[in-house]
Amino acid sequence: MVQKRIAKTKRRAPKPDNGAKSIFCDLLFCGDCHKKLRYHTNTINKDIHYFVCANNAVDYRGSCPGRHYIRADAVEHVVTLELRRMAEMLRRDEGAFAELLAQKSNKELLKDQKRCEAELQKAIARNETVANLCEKLYEDNATGKVSDEWFMQLSHKYETERMELKSKIAALQKKLAESGQQKQEWEGFIEAVRQFMRMEHLTAPLLRELIDHIDVFETEGKSKSRTQRILIYYRFVGYIEMPAAPPRESYRADTRKGVAVSYLTDRQTA
Repeated sequence: MVQKRIAKTKRRAPKPDNGAKSIFCDLLFCGDCHKKLRYHTNTINKDIHYFVCANNAVDYRGSCPGRHYIRADAVEHVVTLELRRMAEMLRRDEGAFAELLAQKSNKELLKDQKRCEAELQKAIARNETVANLCEKLYEDNATGKVSDEWFMQLSHKYETERMELKSKIAALQKKLAESGQQKQEWEGFIEAVRQFMRMEHLTAPLLRELIDHIDVFETEGKSKSRTQRILIYYRFVGYIEMPAAPPRESYRADTRKGVAVSYLTDRQTA
């Protein structure tokens, strides 16, 4: 019996440690296609860390034309400034800040409730329609109007849809029942802002208590007029349009030699 020779292969060296991930990983999204931004380290300068759209056409052959490149340190600086501004508003007048959140929460809650109620009614109506279609299908099969093969295909299709509708209806009913917890949620948000006021640096756990996600848009303009919009959506309350005071502190940073970007954190007005 001839024994097969096992070819010797060289063991690959383990990949070098890429270091710690950014605390903003999984929080940044493309403002245009809404895909996540991927975290990278510059191959030449390891001190430069940045994010780009995971769906961009340049790096990943995706459908989003812009890379939505943004430095990790720029994101951290901008978010820190915005949180300090929010904390200062809380410090100046906690009652006014709480009222701002309450109004925002109630507005978003009402909007979400209407959407859920509309989806629920649509799902219930469709469920009744499918039930009637199933009943008619059985009758047509019994009288010979529908073949057994066609009956099996349609009955499986309808049964699958009914199970999906049942699950969707239950989830929507649960969400509507839990809508009364909104007040507790924004009170918890205020406590998280107070916690930020006591800390010197941002941490990943605190960020996730405060922020739901951040939309990053493509850089616009040329030369000294380059700007990039960053919209922060907070947990439970979404985007907050804060009053003029305390004033918003702008942030401008060099992305590479001779190129600087001003970061905007307010919604674009027509």
